[in-house]
Amino acid sequence: MRRIELLLNNPLYQEYMNYNEIEEAEPKFCRHDISHHIDVARIAYILVLEQNDLNFFIKESNLSGRLAAKEVIYAAGLLHDIGKWKEYRTGIDHSSFGAKLARDILPQVFFNPNEVEIIARAIYEHRNLSMDMSFLGERIYRADNLARICINCIYRKDCPKLEKQEINTSTFEY
Repeated sequence: MRRIELLLNNPLYQEYMNYNEIEEAEPKFCRHDISHHIDVARIAYILVLEQNDLNFFIKESNLSGRLAAKEVIYAAGLLHDIGKWKEYRTGIDHSSFGAKLARDILPQVFFNPNEVEIIARAIYEHRNLSMDMSFLGERIYRADNLARICINCIYRKDCPKLEKQEINTSTFEY
């Protein structure tokens, strides 16, 4: 997955991930660090494989093959919270801002315009489940929730996601 390696080493990606780290010095819950991004990427890919949907995704998205599909899924997972720092600083929705940042980064690591749009849309959609969301947006949404098993978190009582009921038992079903 050469393009994923390039993404992880991209100076803009690293800069934005560093901004996330700076903005999340406090509080200690729900870090949007590389570990969370990798978890979401892997879980999203597993969700696609478990439902035997990889070939469907390739065809529906007009991708060149299995490797391209895997890289698109991983890129969406690795970028889905890339704009979280901006939300902390300004209140701007991180999913829409993250989609914009992804559109800047992805061509630098050789994703074609079709792939960029698929990934950017998934990033934009990953916060709210809806009937008209894209295939990948729905998988990233579910993976993001599955990556946060909060039952034993010591910061649970202060968690804004729990207050907004973004995490509930329905997120564990697929």
